[in-house]
Amino acid sequence: MFGKTPFYKILVSFFVLVIFSCSNNNETLTYHLSKEQMSELNKSGKVVIVNERGVERVIINDAKYVKQESDTAPKNLKRDKAAEKKRLAEKKAADKKAADKKKLAEKKAADKKKLAEKKAADKAKKLAEKKAADEAKRLADEKAANEAKRLADEAKRLADEAKRFEDAKVAAEAKRLEGEGQYKDGKKDGVWEFYDKAGVKEKEVLFADGVDTLHTFYSSNGNKLKEGKMVDGKEEGNWTFYDENGVKERETEHKSGQEEGIYTIFYDNGQMSIQGPYANKLRIGKWTWWYESGEKWKEGDYADNQQRDGVWAVWNKDGSLIEENLYNKGDFQSKKVY
Repeated sequence: MFGKTPFYKILVSFFVLVIFSCSNNNETLTYHLSKEQMSELNKSGKVVIVNERGVERVIINDAKYVKQESDTAPKNLKRDKAAEKKRLAEKKAADKKAADKKKLAEKKAADKKKLAEKKAADKAKKLAEKKAADEAKRLADEKAANEAKRLADEAKRLADEAKRFEDAKVAAEAKRLEGEGQYKDGKKDGVWEFYDKAGVKEKEVLFADGVDTLHTFYSSNGNKLKEGKMVDGKEEGNWTFYDENGVKERETEHKSGQEEGIYTIFYDNGQMSIQGPYANKLRIGKWTWWYESGEKWKEGDYADNQQRDGVWAVWNKDGSLIEENLYNKGDFQSKKVY
């Protein structure tokens, strides 16, 4: 089994293995050396074994040193310790380097992960912001479209309302100009009513066989203002005028729109107050005044330029004469009292 190996060497090797296996914390460790390891052990006096946990063990063949002189043992032991110390230091340095390298790798990996997470977060944020911006734009566009539609609808409503108002205005104007009334044999007949732009009645016109015979004008409160015949758009003949309450104030004759002829003023009770001829906005000829009860009060003539001329008489209500005054073209001449 052991070939030609001296017996004492085998015995010494076995002894070393046993002693080593029992010196490690009272644990028994068994190592099986290969042929090559045994050769190395016999040749160099030691061999390094690494177990399954990566722990290194140095096995020393003490038999190799039996032949050496005793003074070389301490030297070799010192050298071995130094080598072991160096090996352990190198191992420690290697372990530290590996640990540092691992730590650096872990840091790089952590930094890389952190950077990746930051990039992912930035990307997610950017996407979220873009999505929010797109949504905001969509909502703004939708709101703008709705507002535009609302404004368009409102504009159309206002336009329709304006058209209706304009149509009503045109219709009212047509009604005002054309009036309302009846036709007979295709001609206006009877009373026709005419209105202003506000829809208030302005006048009534009496037609006979299409010919207007009487025009009656009204104030905004609905009372009569004046009444008479129109020829070519001008007052003609006798016209009656009323106050704001619709009470008759005067009757005057007109020619081509001018007051010319008999001019009569009335009291509120309808009795005549003053009457006389009128021309060019001046009184001419004989004018007569009455009491409100209807009795004659005074009477006299006007010459040119509305000057009193001739005898002017004054009466009591019982008809008795009070006085007579004589004028000559505005100049007083004398007075006679009764």
